[in-house]
Amino acid sequence: MLKKYFIGLLVLAILNFTGCYSLEVMNKEDVDEGRTQINLSEELFLTTKDFTRYHFLPANFRIESDTLFGKGTIQDSSTIIPFQGSVDLTDIVSYEQRTPDTWATIGLITGIIAIGLVIVSLAFVISFEEGLDSD
Repeated sequence: MLKKYFIGLLVLAILNFTGCYSLEVMNKEDVDEGRTQINLSEELFLTTKDFTRYHFLPANFRIESDTLFGKGTIQDSSTIIPFQGSVDLTDIVSYEQRTPDTWATIGLITGIIAIGLVIVSLAFVISFEEGLDSD
């Protein structure tokens, strides 16, 4: 019986080693002044002055001089429209990219381990009490 709990805990732990991610909003000024870098190997979301929201998959965009070139989508509240072209960097208000959240991942794994330990200890106590009752 303990093997089932142990295997279940291992499966959950392995699935969670992929990590937790969050969208990091990067200020246009921070990017322009070099305090924050855009990671070209991650998804990129950007919002322009006219509130148009663009989404680019990794390796589907590049930045040359004052322009972002790429192939992605324009996302509206209800529609997604394919996009291939350029966006002037002066029109961009904010950038967003997924970044790993190490502390959330550690918290999640710690929580799963704690729950697994509680389940294993409860199973052990129940089996120990059943052994005492049968004697």
